[in-house]
Parts: sequence; structure tokens; C-alpha cells
Amino acid sequence: MRTTKPISTISYNSPEYLALKLDEFQSCGLISFWAFIRHEPEDDEGGLKQHFHVFVEPAKLLQTDSLKEGLQEFDPEHPDKPFGCISWRSSKFDDWYLYSLHDSRYLASKGQTRRFHYQYEEFAYSSEPDFRFHVKSIDMTHLSPIATILDAQKLGMTFAEFLASGAVPFQQIGNYRTAWFTLQPAEYTGDYSHLNTTNRGGRKGHENEEE
Repeated sequence: MRTTKPISTISYNSPEYLALKLDEFQSCGLISFWAFIRHEPEDDEGGLKQHFHVFVEPAKLLQTDSLKEGLQEFDPEHPDKPFGCISWRSSKFDDWYLYSLHDSRYLASKGQTRRFHYQYEEFAYSSEPDFRFHVKSIDMTHLSPIATILDAQKLGMTFAEFLASGAVPFQQIGNYRTAWFTLQPAEYTGDYSHLNTTNRGGRKGHENEEE
């Protein structure tokens, strides 16, 4: 793929090699910014190792195959199968970052949940000021209804009580109901363990998700 737009991938490289190569891509003028975070394998990824969610902004028109080839890393245990990454794909920082956090509100808006969740401090990046600016620029308004639902559930409200509170626009009752029972499948039980299990909303693997 040839592109000048932001892209992302899943990498199975060592973190040291990944950072080194991304710095090299930036030094030679291929990319202007990079960031990544390590993820643990989820419930449905048994047998797979830790991996990295990687985001880059091209500095010019580039061929993503060249980045993929550049991330091939020798594996002494399997000389014929080097470490590397999956194919790069177009991405938006907002989606990539919120997914990389496994932000519960963001995942709920997609009808999904994950066992593991992550923090801002766990990211690596080419520039802390640039990374902080990207994060601060994320528009979170579309997640406000999800946050409102989570707050109501933590207070012990049922969906009927939530409706009666006047928090739901009449024309949006169906959407709120779907979101409510995605976040809390049964009436309030005080148990949020379902938010820490892996549910990809019918999708299979990272290749079919918004990174």
C-alpha cells in the first residue's frame, strides 16, 4: 500500500528492535512520528505471545511493504521465521489510542470487551510532547453516553430507573438499551467482571479490528 496517511500494525518484534527500527525510519525521513504499546495475549489468543500495537505518521508518500520488510528481525530459535509485523493499514490516532488502552467506553461503543487494560504511561513514542498533544486532541464527546451509563450502573441503577431519571433522549432509547446491556448483560448485580473478559463483538483477530 502506498500512502501519506497515518497507519498502524501489530508487531511481534522485541521492543528494543522495534524502537530502533522506528527511529531509523524517522531518521531517514520515512516517518515523522511513531508510538507503540505492548499488549498481553487475550483469552482467545491462547498460545500467542505478547505483541505491540504500532502507530506511525508518514513524512512522505511511502510504500508500507518497505516498513514491513524493515521490521524483519532474526529469531535465533527459529532462523527461518523472523519476527515481524502484520500488514500495515490506514488508521486514525483517536481510534488507535483508545483501542490500545482497551478503554472500556470505547470498546463498549463497538459492542466489545477485553480482559486487559492499559495506561498512558505504558506507551513508547518518538516525542513525548507530540504524543501528549495527540492524546489531548482526542474528541471524547461521542463516548459521553457510555460514561453516563457506566456511572449509573455503578450507582446500582436498573435500566428502568435510568430511563426514569431523564438521562435518555426519547428517540435514542433503543440505542441506549443496546449499550446498557452490552455493558451490563443482566440487571444490576454489582459484578463488572464481564468487562474484563474478551469479547470482540463477532470479529476474529486483530486484522478485523480498528487499530
